[in-house]
Amino acid sequence: MAKLILHPMGTVLEISEDKPVLERLREEEIYVRSSCGGNGSCSDCMIKIMSGEDNINPPGFEEIQLLGNVFHLTKERLSCQLKISGDVTIDISHHNLTADQEKREAKNKDFAKSKIIVKKKAQVQEDLKEKAAEREEYLKTKDDWKTHWKQEDDPMNPKRLGGAKRPKLFKSIEPEELEKVVEEEKEKREHKINKYSKDSADSKDKK
Repeated sequence: MAKLILHPMGTVLEISEDKPVLERLREEEIYVRSSCGGNGSCSDCMIKIMSGEDNINPPGFEEIQLLGNVFHLTKERLSCQLKISGDVTIDISHHNLTADQEKREAKNKDFAKSKIIVKKKAQVQEDLKEKAAEREEYLKTKDDWKTHWKQEDDPMNPKRLGGAKRPKLFKSIEPEELEKVVEEEKEKREHKINKYSKDSADSKDKK
């Protein structure tokens, strides 16, 4: 059987080739952080290979998706996906049970101090009943939108199905007026061009 050396404790464990490292560590009640239960979807159980990288299995698709294909740079692997066929030394120094518990307690305290209101099941059901009663009351006092076009209009209570503003009318223009406007715009443009050319010539003469 292969030997698994743990840094910094110096503990040596024997492990079979078909057993993931995380599972073997749990058998010895050695703490390694994990959130997904060893399914390779959280990256919390990451460890570092210190020696024996020729004796480890290649990373699978899920592991590459999480850590990237950069083992040659980081030497990091997921312990839940790691299997060894020879002697390997791994670093688990950043897996500290006490520190993780303190972080978890601090998060729970922050959550308790937050202004987030968590309603109980009975309160949620009561709120739903109140909303249902309000909806029924609303439907009794309001017209049915789906059949509003079949109802007669009340001149004393006009309906507003769209916006309250009156739509603007399109400005129409006769063909003769359009030609006149086009000619005026052409004259204005030519006047501006001539003025610009004259100003440019005057400035050159002064130089």
